Amino acid sequence: MYYLTRDDLLDLHGYVVERFGGRLGLNSHDRLLSLIASPAQTMFGQELYATLADKAAALAFALVKNRPFRSGNEATALLAVLRFAECNGQRLDDPAQLAAELRATACSEREQPELAEWLSAHLHADESTSLES
Repeated sequence: MYYLTRDDLLDLHGYVVERFGGRLGLNSHDRLLSLIASPAQTMFGQELYATLADKAAALAFALVKNRPFRSGNEATALLAVLRFAECNGQRLDDPAQLAAELRATACSEREQPELAEWLSAHLHADESTSLES
């Protein structure tokens, strides 16, 4: 399992701000570090988020709700989910609808389990990507 790093998220955020505008920078470095760790969390030796969809939802939910960046948190969350899926041999069949799901999450109309359920239905193996070396 490949997890996004601090540098991955900073790069994605930088791209969002450069491409779409906004303010570059962090509201909280601690929040950023916390959300990076969220997909890989364990409790009593068991993963809290067993599936890729669960892990992606944890990452996206934390990005949207904790707002570690000065701007572009939803767009960064969208790109983070796409990158996380791609790095783990998956693809999302409806990125535009994911954007709508993330907006609903930001407005507290979706909770993390609902986001995970949506992602589970829309993430699929990407046969064009080979992770073998």
